[in-house]
Amino acid sequence: MCREASIILIMFLVSNATQPIDGRKTFTSMVFRRVFTKFGHKYASSYEVYISPDQMASNMSLNIIKDLTDNVWLKLGVSQREAKNVYRSMFAYDVNLCSFSYFGKPVNLIQRWMHNILKYSNIPDSCPIKKGNYYWINLRADKDSIPSFITTGHFRIDALFYMREWNNDMVTNTSMFLDIKMK
Repeated sequence: MCREASIILIMFLVSNATQPIDGRKTFTSMVFRRVFTKFGHKYASSYEVYISPDQMASNMSLNIIKDLTDNVWLKLGVSQREAKNVYRSMFAYDVNLCSFSYFGKPVNLIQRWMHNILKYSNIPDSCPIKKGNYYWINLRADKDSIPSFITTGHFRIDALFYMREWNNDMVTNTSMFLDIKMK
């Protein structure tokens, strides 16, 4: 298969990853188990993520102390637990959020996730990101945001927001441990 055809096939698969195929499992629930956070004191004065009492949602607060320019990047990794403390990487993204398109109907997995986050938050959808207080409240997984190839199990999501222009300085770093149930 030529390179262009391979790229088109991969784009098709990723853009349709959340569409159930006959016989494929569909998303039932997601339970947040643990969250670990860090932040760069150069960019933020506080960053906290809380799990709701029913463990079905998470809430975040972030205080950014200086404007973030046009080089805000997200390095996102999703891993599934194979054994105690052993996770297998499923996929990873490294995306320039300032050149990312948030508008229109989401066509790929990362766009679906970003639309979901923006729906529950006051985080701006364009750069620069001005200094101030940001939050998301009751962030939950939408049914169409979990790909049909995901199986029931324990997962870790690592999200590093960083400033690429300034030697990849960390803005925030988050690791979420959660359980996903498919039916």
